Amino acid sequence: MLIFDLDQTPPTRQEIQTERVRLQELRTQHLRSGLLSDGLHALILFALYFSGVLPGSGFLTAILLGTVIAIILATGSGAKLVESDRVVFVLILLASAASVGVITVVYFGERLLGGGLAAIATGSIVLTGATMGRRILQVLTSLEALEQIYDEHPALPELNALCRTYAELDDYRSQARDILRPFLTLGELQAMRSWVMAHNS
Repeated sequence: MLIFDLDQTPPTRQEIQTERVRLQELRTQHLRSGLLSDGLHALILFALYFSGVLPGSGFLTAILLGTVIAIILATGSGAKLVESDRVVFVLILLASAASVGVITVVYFGERLLGGGLAAIATGSIVLTGATMGRRILQVLTSLEALEQIYDEHPALPELNALCRTYAELDDYRSQARDILRPFLTLGELQAMRSWVMAHNS
């Protein structure tokens, strides 16, 4: 993984391109895994539904609520889960699964077996959906960090202002130009923001 460290020599164009290709391949892998997971869930749920084990109410509730919760968990926190986030993640997963089970049994009046299967299906959808969603989101964020700040880029004024204000940042940009890389990336701009915050705190 490419890390932009202002205390190190700027990465070359080849290094950035290699990382971009790696991330694009990783994105494709994650998308395929996500589609495979969705397909397996659909297959299992349909099999349970048509066999009469899983009621229609539990089928729909598991899919709808599970998908919504998975999307929320995938996009609702930072790039990395800290310990408190993991606890919340598990609690929401269990709560959503239990809610679907209770709704299926109490509200729709289905059998306990059907409610239990609906709860398990919901938990599985939430777990795999949120996990794959977060992985894809992380890859997309990393790809965005490799975007170059060209002359007409809206982030260029901020980059120029930082380099004018701090000689160390301007030196870094000069080093990048010396290795025939005239345009810095959004990831390097973010590293500069973090550098400024650290040195001004």
